[in-house]
Amino acid sequence: MSDLSIVTPDSVAQLSDREIRRSIRRRWVTRTSILLGWGAFIGIWYILSDIVFRDPRLPSLHLVLQRAGRIIATPGFGSDLGNSVLRLLGGFLLALVISSVLGLLIAYSDWWRNLLQGFLQLIVSIPTIGYAVLALVLFGISPIGPVLTTMLVSIPYITLNVAQGIAGVDRRLIVMSEAFGRTRKQIARDVLLPSSLLSLLSGARLAFAVAWRMELLSEIFASSQGVGFQIRSSFERYDTQAMLAWTVIFVALMLIFEHLVLRQIDRWASHWRSAEPSATR
Repeated sequence: MSDLSIVTPDSVAQLSDREIRRSIRRRWVTRTSILLGWGAFIGIWYILSDIVFRDPRLPSLHLVLQRAGRIIATPGFGSDLGNSVLRLLGGFLLALVISSVLGLLIAYSDWWRNLLQGFLQLIVSIPTIGYAVLALVLFGISPIGPVLTTMLVSIPYITLNVAQGIAGVDRRLIVMSEAFGRTRKQIARDVLLPSSLLSLLSGARLAFAVAWRMELLSEIFASSQGVGFQIRSSFERYDTQAMLAWTVIFVALMLIFEHLVLRQIDRWASHWRSAEPSATR
C-alpha cells in the first residue's frame, strides 16, 4: 500500500487546513468581486452623468442620494412607502398560497399539468408593461390593480418550483411511510414539506425579484399613491433627481429585505431540512 493511501491524523489536519484556507480565499474573492462591481457601477454612473449626458438629464449619484435623504425626511414618505410595501407583500403572499396549490396539482395530476403549463408559459411570455396597462384598463386608479398584477406575475415562478420539488420526492419514502401506517397529514408534514421546501423558497426568491418590479411598474400606471406614483409625478414635472431618488430608495429597501429576510429564511430552511432526518431517527 502506498503511503499516499494511509490516513493519519496529520494528513487529516493538513487537509482540513487546506480546506479552511481555500474557503477563506473564496470568501475574500466573493467580497472583492462585490466591491469591484459596485465601484464599477458608481464609476460608470459618474462618467455618464458628468461627461455623456450631464445634469439635469442624468444627475450625479451624490445629488440623487442627497435628494433621497430629503425625501425620507418628508412627512408623507412613510405613507407612500408603506402603501407600496403592503401591496407588494399582499400580491406576493397571495401568489405563494395559490402557487403551492397549483404546484401540488401539477405534480400529481397529468390533466392539471397539461392544462396549467400552457397557461403559465403564457403569463411569463406577456411583457410586464402589458399587465400594468391592463390593470389600468380593468381597475382604473386603485390599489387592486398593483396587487393582482404582482400576484399574477409571481405565480409561474413559484408554481413550477413547487411542482419540481414535489415531483423530485423519493416515492419510496412515501410508500414506506404508508407501510408504517403514517397518515396523509404526517406524510405531507414529514416527507413532502422537507423535500420540497427548498424548491418553494427558491421559487419564492425568484418571484419576489420579479414581483417588486411589477408592483412598481403597476403603480406608475394605475395608482394615485405609493412609490410608483411618486416616480410618475416626478417624471411629469421633469424632476429627474426625485425620480431617480425614489427609485433608489425602493430598490435599496427591496435588496435589504431580500438579504435580511428571504435569505435568512432560506438558510433556516436548509438547516432545518438537514436536521430533520437526524431528529426523526
